[in-house]
Amino acid sequence: MRFFYAFIFVWAGVITGHAQFDNIIYDNYIYEDYIKSVTFGHTGIQTSYPVIDIGTQFSGRLTLGFDDMEGGFKTYIYRIIHCDKDWYPSDLQEIEYLDGFNYEEIDEFGYSVNPYSEYTHYELTLPNDDINWLISGNYLLAIYDEDYEIPVITRRFLVSETIVDIGHSIMKPKNVKKFNTHQELELSINHRKLHISRPLSEIYVTVLQNGNWNSAIQNIQGTYERGDVIYFDAFDNITFPALKEFRNFDIRSLKYTTEFVHSIDRDELGSTVLLDLNKKRYTRNFISDQDANGFFVLENFEYGSGEVSSEYANVVFTLESHKEYDEDLYIIGGFSDWQAKDDYKLEYDQVRKLYVGTAKFKQGYYDYMFALQTEDGLLDMDIIEGSWYETENDYMILVYYREFGSFYDRLIGVSNFNSN
Repeated sequence: MRFFYAFIFVWAGVITGHAQFDNIIYDNYIYEDYIKSVTFGHTGIQTSYPVIDIGTQFSGRLTLGFDDMEGGFKTYIYRIIHCDKDWYPSDLQEIEYLDGFNYEEIDEFGYSVNPYSEYTHYELTLPNDDINWLISGNYLLAIYDEDYEIPVITRRFLVSETIVDIGHSIMKPKNVKKFNTHQELELSINHRKLHISRPLSEIYVTVLQNGNWNSAIQNIQGTYERGDVIYFDAFDNITFPALKEFRNFDIRSLKYTTEFVHSIDRDELGSTVLLDLNKKRYTRNFISDQDANGFFVLENFEYGSGEVSSEYANVVFTLESHKEYDEDLYIIGGFSDWQAKDDYKLEYDQVRKLYVGTAKFKQGYYDYMFALQTEDGLLDMDIIEGSWYETENDYMILVYYREFGSFYDRLIGVSNFNSN
């Protein structure tokens, strides 16, 4: 049983009036190595997805945060782009989906006060006095370095209406080959508040597991309708590998070790954190452990204002393996945007019979898993981690509606639930 994550690149065309800011990727992506610790969610809630109700106005906000490891001050500007359900730019003018103007400057920033780590922390809150959205749907937030005229960050976010009622149930798969390793969902969409002429062809559903767009099941259409209710229960249609509970480590304090942290060495250059030796879990029985379903939380216990007081520590990962795989091995999670990145690649040590890798992490709590990158660029977690039906996962259901003749996809409902 194998589980693959696809990373889909979608390249934008020239931006009218700002032609120097082209070639952005319509996905969660970091373009420059000096940009670290990118967070995007509800203000004050790090373990939240960037989904906001269109009716909240300023009572509900999203906050983007990131660190520039080159330090000093830079002029960063931002742009918001409306997208269709497949994350291509919508056929709309900015004036049709935005109240305000793009390319405003990010003016909230602070310099690091940690003696071991130099960086500048930037924050952007949306909506704000300069910009707000007018319609629901998929949106892309793009951050640019104005001086160098390059993109540095892109983040997906969602603006939702609450028009439909979403029902859901989770069960063991009907496909006997996936019975013990996967989780299957059945859905129902009640649209009694909205007249839809052709529900089976105008309603599309996307389902995400643990906020991971790379494994999302998209463009799901209903199986049949009864009255105002659309049912989604086709055989093996909405089925996800159940995975295992996430591995994790906690470095909110660098003065003492925590569970899964073997040792912390500190010198005049900073801190090195050695995690416990990891072992493969493919053949291990299911064990219920508490985790954050792929999230990470930036925080330190020693000082206030963790955004600028936290240290970047060198974290050492090891995985016991009596053989070297043909594929490259990575650690992945929310911190890596579920992507294979060179910073998180491990190398095989023939002498010690293990994989080892070192990466910089800002103080906090992190969930992660090991994944092999196959020849076609996909990520496979199952070979190292395994998958078991009882695993606890978060699911998010997105309901899109495009009426015949309309120029954009409305997001008319969102539902979050846990498999337990």
